[in-house]
Amino acid sequence: MWAYDFECDKTMAEIISALNESGPWQWVWRDKDAFGPYISSVPLEGVSVRIYDLDGYYSNGPTYTADFKLGEGCKSEWATIDRVFRELLGNLPARNVTIGEGYD
Repeated sequence: MWAYDFECDKTMAEIISALNESGPWQWVWRDKDAFGPYISSVPLEGVSVRIYDLDGYYSNGPTYTADFKLGEGCKSEWATIDRVFRELLGNLPARNVTIGEGYD
């Protein structure tokens, strides 16, 4: 697992719209008691990513976390996944991107 913390002036609704418009990954809405509504994608077999608000339920930024998990048997390379995601962050545009801890 790895994660990125970032800032973005968009709301979660605007983020999911921008990410789905720019592709190549498709994002869907989810909800978890621990941190409220979030968006997730399964861009490749064995890979999952989710974006949630660091400030908790319904705050809509500006601070977010994106965390990644690679399942057993995943044939995708970290570097390939990371490169695509960094391009997506640039499309938002995200700023102050740093290594994060993620949430399990």
